[in-house]
Amino acid sequence: MNKMTAPKTLSLLLAAAAALGCTSCGSDTPAPPDAEVLLTKSWKRGMQDKNPSANPANVLFYPVQTCEQDDTFTFAADGTVLIDQGATKCSQNEPRTVSQSYSIDRTTKELRINGQKFKLLEETREQIKYSAELPPVNGAGFSSLIFLLQ
Repeated sequence: MNKMTAPKTLSLLLAAAAALGCTSCGSDTPAPPDAEVLLTKSWKRGMQDKNPSANPANVLFYPVQTCEQDDTFTFAADGTVLIDQGATKCSQNEPRTVSQSYSIDRTTKELRINGQKFKLLEETREQIKYSAELPPVNGAGFSSLIFLLQ
């Protein structure tokens, strides 16, 4: 290497090292893996589907009542979900919080909440979408009831 190209090469190496070092600049908190999306926040019932293309045919969306709009769902790694029923109650005797068990199998796309089986349709940072199969009514009607958490 001659004397002219050595400083140029060294400068390029230093610039490349600085560029690589800055790729980690920004947020010090790494994004959670997809498997932990459910655990990242308290979820509320969704009012509008953010991804209708992920829906099966013949679906009905769970009709969220006014008293359920302030409810939150906080999933824990220990298999419990804490449901805070908010300030607006659906009945006078309703407790403020309820703890239920849940399990999720991402291989089979199955979500169980309090023993009830659901099909997991979508799990993103913006939306959890799951459905319950509805029994056929004279061969017509809706086949799935979709629930949204956002």
